[in-house]
Amino acid sequence: MDATTAEQIRSHARAIAKLLYQETEATAPQSLETFGGIEVAVRDHLLEHVGPEIGEFFVKAQANEKAGAAVRLKASSATSTSPQQQQKS
Repeated sequence: MDATTAEQIRSHARAIAKLLYQETEATAPQSLETFGGIEVAVRDHLLEHVGPEIGEFFVKAQANEKAGAAVRLKASSATSTSPQQQQKS
């Protein structure tokens, strides 16, 4: 990972952390009193909010990549066939 990408991840992670901290402070401030409570709160947020969003993005990106590859393959095969073969399909 290059330095620019790593810095973007750090920046976005800090922004997410700020939002999740504010949510925790508003709904379960007692969680912020101990390291163990913070650990559980972070894990809960990751499992409930962050992980599913990242997972959904990966799945959609993979599906889009496969769809794009199928279109490229179809276009490639259409241009590589003879006019007679194109008429048959």
